[in-house]
Formats: sequence, structure tokens, C-alpha cells
Amino acid sequence: MIRIRKIAAFAVLLLFPLLLLASPKDYAAACAEGIALWSKSVLPALFPFMVTASLLSKTGAAKISDRLSPLMRSCKLPAAASLCIFLSMLSGYPVGSRCLLDMKNAGLISENDTTRASFVCSTSGPMFLLGSVGAGMFADLKAGFILLAAHLGGIFVVYALFLPFLKPANARENLPVSFQKSDNVFAESIQSAVISILCVGGFIAYFCVIAKALENTKLMEIPVFLFSSLFSLFHQSSAANGFVHGLLECTRGCAELAAYGGFFALPCAAFCITLGGASILAQQIAFLKPAGVKIKHFIAVKLLQAFLSFFLCLLLQGIFL
Repeated sequence: MIRIRKIAAFAVLLLFPLLLLASPKDYAAACAEGIALWSKSVLPALFPFMVTASLLSKTGAAKISDRLSPLMRSCKLPAAASLCIFLSMLSGYPVGSRCLLDMKNAGLISENDTTRASFVCSTSGPMFLLGSVGAGMFADLKAGFILLAAHLGGIFVVYALFLPFLKPANARENLPVSFQKSDNVFAESIQSAVISILCVGGFIAYFCVIAKALENTKLMEIPVFLFSSLFSLFHQSSAANGFVHGLLECTRGCAELAAYGGFFALPCAAFCITLGGASILAQQIAFLKPAGVKIKHFIAVKLLQAFLSFFLCLLLQGIFL
């Protein structure tokens, strides 16, 4: 079975360049669209936070998180995770994932604790939820607040349900802490952040090309049909197209769901944002895997969080909209 999967993967990878050559203008335009999205929205929003996260880990400033140590211990998380959670909630993914990698490399978080910390260091920023999606796409700031509440509720409630089954986090004194000793920490942090933000841009551009390929080959119609059949049970089949696009790239999916405007539009947007979509998941995994995070566990928990966010949004929507 594994051999068959590898052969299938190699076949797809060999055929993909031929598909691009069949319509180079379309795919060049899709790639340019992804780069434009990255340069106008993602780069200015994330780059300063990536530099800050790198500085915090390299200079040892993360020791200020000791003040939150009792709270983190009650959550069975290392103290340094509080900074990763804060940066993630402030600026959004993948800054939390990058911060987690930096803290692990500095010895502030053990490899055994990175997986559980990743469950709560993977959030969307409030500016995206309130401004871009709520006020911008849905033309209703209240919708943005509902999304924010459902998104954070889904993430932290699921983690709270796991708490009784988790072991306490490793104490810092048992970890080999290794802060950066350098006279050029700021420049090194800039260089490190530049590499990270360029990687994020590469993921966005490549997934825009993949989305275009799926549309041109009509393969996108298969999951759209499946979800349309499922949603038709609730008379919301028109939400399927935006939902499927959101599973691949959540920003575009949210825009299509907002244009649809049905009863499932906001809950489906909450699901896609909490899961992150394939593009954002790939961006986070690029940082989480070197940190020692168990990726299968991470994705499984993200799915649980996304389902809970969907139902929380459905409930809040019924109450406040």
C-alpha cells in the first residue's frame, strides 16, 4: 500500500509540470496572484512579529514568561509557551509555530512538550477576523466578533478537554537552555525572519497554482459535489464551493462564503479559519516538524477544534445575528 501511494505521488509530481506547460499564462497569473496576496497582506502583517519572536528567543527575554508560570503549569504547558500563545493570538499563524520552534531551539520548551503547545499556538489574528473577514467580507463587524469568539473557543475548549489526560510539562531547570550569545543578534533575527517569511510566500504562491490546476482539470468539482450533497440535507448546498476552496486556502474560501451569504456561510468560515486550510497548515508544519511536533496529532486536534468552532459559531450566530 505504501509503495502504491509513493508511485501515485511520483506520477502526480511528474505530470504536474506538464499540466503547467499546457496553459502557462493561467498558472503564471495564479502564481503572481499568490505573490501579490503575500506582499500586500501577509508580509507587512507577519514580518515584524517574526523578527520579535526571534529576538525574544535569542536574547533570553522569554524569561519574563516566568511570571505566568503558575498559569501555564495549571494548563500543563511550559512557561515559555505563554509568549508563543500571545504572539499567535496577536498576529496569527504561522508566527506562533515559528515562535515555538525558536523556544524549542533555545531550550525553553522540551521536544516532548512542543506537540501539546502547538495545539494552542495556532490561532488566527484578530485583525484578520474582525477587519478582513468580518467588516470586510461579511460587511458586519458583529460577524467578525462571532468568528473570533468561535475560533478561540474551539481551540481552547478542545485543549481544556484534553487536560485531564496530559502529563505535567517538563520543568525549565531540566532543560539545556542555550540563549544566543552574539553581538549581532538583531541582524541575525532579521535574516532568520526574512527566510521564514519568504517560505510563507512560497507556500501561498504554490497553493494558488495548485488551486488553479484543480479548477482547470475539474478535480475541484469532486469535493464540491460531495459537500454539496452533505449540505443539501440542511438546504445549504450552495455553501459547498466556498467551503472547499476554504479547505485549500481559507482567505479565498471566506470571501466566497461571504458572497454566498447563507446560514452556513459564517460557521463554514469559522471551520476553515480554525483548521487553516491546506496552505496555512503547510506553512505551520514547516516550523512545527523541526520543533519535534507530532504532525498527525496536530492535524487531528486542529480538525476537532474546527468542528467545535463550526458549532459554536452556529450557536452564536443564532443568538446574536
